[in-house]
Amino acid sequence: MRPTRLTALAILPLAVACAPAADEAATPAVAAGEATAPAEQAEPPSLVVDFGAEGDTSWFAQNDTVMGGVSEGIVDYTSASLVFEGYVSTENNGGFASVRSPYDTWNLSKLDTLVVRYRSTGQPFTLTMADTPNWWEGEFRYDLAGTDGEWVEEEIALSDFEFWGFNGGYSEPTGEFMRRPDRKAVVTIQFMSKQFEDGDFVLEVDHLSFW
Repeated sequence: MRPTRLTALAILPLAVACAPAADEAATPAVAAGEATAPAEQAEPPSLVVDFGAEGDTSWFAQNDTVMGGVSEGIVDYTSASLVFEGYVSTENNGGFASVRSPYDTWNLSKLDTLVVRYRSTGQPFTLTMADTPNWWEGEFRYDLAGTDGEWVEEEIALSDFEFWGFNGGYSEPTGEFMRRPDRKAVVTIQFMSKQFEDGDFVLEVDHLSFW
């Protein structure tokens, strides 16, 4: 399959670019290291969210301050990555910080794998996808391991994202995992601090690549 280049939508100026065809000159995804397909993948990624000053700079922070908390997370961009830095505080019934995409609709139903290149220190993070803008309707989650500041490229099966729903005001895992129909209308992707504990964090993300 030869992907075509997607243009940014008005509500989501997302730098979602298709990989170049074989007869086009390939450009490295970032200065720090080129995004490469997993060894078992023969085709280039169908969809890439490439961060950096010349890539996608539309993601924004949403922290527990929306509900009275005092956690802080600030988004910045290097020439090749998104950097999310701050601290989590459990004061005032808070306890989370997140960076997320603007709302749009992505059809991932024909895709199976996500590769994320990132590094982190401090608080661990969870990668989430939701098919509704209403937080109380739940979301799909996958926990990312801390990297002690070292770059890693993690390959994740989309079917490993578990649905978390709200029960009695608290979010909890349901044991149900993302199916192809669940991927047809993803409206937002986010990185959210995993633990409701006090602590600093730095998360840097190079790209998200989907196959």
